[in-house]
Amino acid sequence: MPCYFFTFHAYGTWLPDRQRGFVRRDQQGIQARNINLADTYKQQMKQRDVRFDRNAQSCMIHATLQAAKILELRVHGIGTDATHLHILVSWADERTWDALRQRLKRALAYQLNGVHKQQRFARAGSRKRVKDRKHFDYLMSEYIPKHQGEKWFENRAHTLNKASATRSIAAIVKTV
Repeated sequence: MPCYFFTFHAYGTWLPDRQRGFVRRDQQGIQARNINLADTYKQQMKQRDVRFDRNAQSCMIHATLQAAKILELRVHGIGTDATHLHILVSWADERTWDALRQRLKRALAYQLNGVHKQQRFARAGSRKRVKDRKHFDYLMSEYIPKHQGEKWFENRAHTLNKASATRSIAAIVKTV
C-alpha cells in the first residue's frame, strides 16, 4: 500500500531568500540562501505572494477530506501553516503518486478559488514516500503536530470551520 507525504506550498513563498535556505527540483537537498536568485524570482511573479489564514487552512483540510472520499484515499494526517499544507495519505491500489497529487491540488485550488480567483500554490509541490513505520510515526507524532496552523488526524478527527468550505468538488477531482 503506497503511503506518501505531499506538500503544497503557497504561491510566492519559500523563495531562495529564506533564512533556512530553499529547495529546487533540479538539485538535491536544501540549497543555501540566495538573495540574487530570490530577486529574480520576485521580478517574475505574476501576483503577490499568498498566505493561508485559519479560514483557508480549514477550507483546505475540508477539501482534502472531501476529495479523499471520492478518490478512495486514506488520509492519516494534515498539517497547515501560513505558507504550506502537508497531507499524509495512502491508497490501496496501483495508481501513481503524481496523478493523485495533481487531483488533490486541483481540488484544493478549486475550493479556495471560490472566494478569490488567483493562483494559490507554487507549481509542483513535493512528495516523499513514507519509508517505514518509524518514518510514519515520526510524521504523525512530531512533524505534523509542530506546525502552527490547523491540523487534522484520522485518530482524533475534529470538527472544522466549514463556513468557507461548502463548494462541491466531486466533478473536479474525478477528471485528470
